[in-house]
Amino acid sequence: MPSLTARLIASLFRMTGSLRKRYSDGPDFLKLIAQSRVEQQFPDARMRRRLDVRESAYEGRKVIRIAPRDRPAAGHMLYWHGGGYVYPAVDIHWRFLAHMAEKHGIVTTAPLYPLAPEASADAAVDWAMKFYRDFTPDGAGPFVMGGDSAGGGLCAAVVQAARDEGRMLPKGLILVCPWLDISVSHPDQPAIEPRDCVLTIDGTHAAAKLYARYLPLSDPKVSPLFGNWEGLPPMLMFGGGDDILVPDARALKAKLPSIDYQEEAGMMHDWPIFFLRESRMAQAQMAEFIGKSMRG
Repeated sequence: MPSLTARLIASLFRMTGSLRKRYSDGPDFLKLIAQSRVEQQFPDARMRRRLDVRESAYEGRKVIRIAPRDRPAAGHMLYWHGGGYVYPAVDIHWRFLAHMAEKHGIVTTAPLYPLAPEASADAAVDWAMKFYRDFTPDGAGPFVMGGDSAGGGLCAAVVQAARDEGRMLPKGLILVCPWLDISVSHPDQPAIEPRDCVLTIDGTHAAAKLYARYLPLSDPKVSPLFGNWEGLPPMLMFGGGDDILVPDARALKAKLPSIDYQEEAGMMHDWPIFFLRESRMAQAQMAEFIGKSMRG
């Protein structure tokens, strides 16, 4: 059973609808997306005082690197943020990555990839692959690649493309409540939706249309669940029982039984990157996975 704090926060989100409104189709959807561009969030001053936070640019997009300031690095992670392919990274992403640096010594590079509706999936994946090629020249140090939600989907699309190009691969993959089938058409999802305090089916459908644009929803570029998963690195994956995307994680686990998969009943979408007791335990698992991957 989820902790009392987790249950209370999920109830609060359901009552206020503060998160679900961002992922609900309707006349305000495009307005909320446009507003997120104006109010984009980045690591705050406190994080920058405690940690080594650096910003750079790649192909016109910001790249944020967060590293521990007073301890040696325990591993490096290339991380793609979630947001339904339409919203930029938010404060919870930066707090999660800051905690990984401060508590576990993980250095993270987080590219802020192009988003819909300004960019299509083709443009976003092409940009991500350009970045990946330059991030992983021959002789580059070992790293793990991860992502949450839509970022988990992009992570999967990128690693599949990198393998197909014969490029250096990450030592491991971390998929947090990944969006792997962009169609959101699994028969279990309508029954889960009333319990989901973050996502709605119509909102994910709307985001999927903006992102996929002219690509079929079954194209592995937008729905990597249907791509080729052979020859990829070891994976750590998380799912939540009260998340409409959990059928994606279950489907991938059924396809690849060797995946280290942790599903928590009653937990909300993206719970492993929050500040809950369950989140901190998941983050410790991620750090252990990264450490083992570096050594392996």
